[in-house]
Amino acid sequence: MNAKAMQRFLVAAALTLAKMGKKSVTKAIAVLLLLAMAVHIIKPLGLPGLKRRADFWKIAIFAFAIWTVALVINEVF
Repeated sequence: MNAKAMQRFLVAAALTLAKMGKKSVTKAIAVLLLLAMAVHIIKPLGLPGLKRRADFWKIAIFAFAIWTVALVINEVF
């Protein structure tokens, strides 16, 4: 998957998340980022900082941060 295709996928995922309800957003984020981790282990994404298969942990850190922010926003609003 090249960078252009990944960018299109992320934009489509963001639009889908925007249409969902608040409670399903955190679930969708978790599923999308777990899918990205699985894909990266099979074939590295080639994005800056994600060149090797062993870099999948960086996606996990990013996923944890995004999930935390989504949970905090859901509680506040």
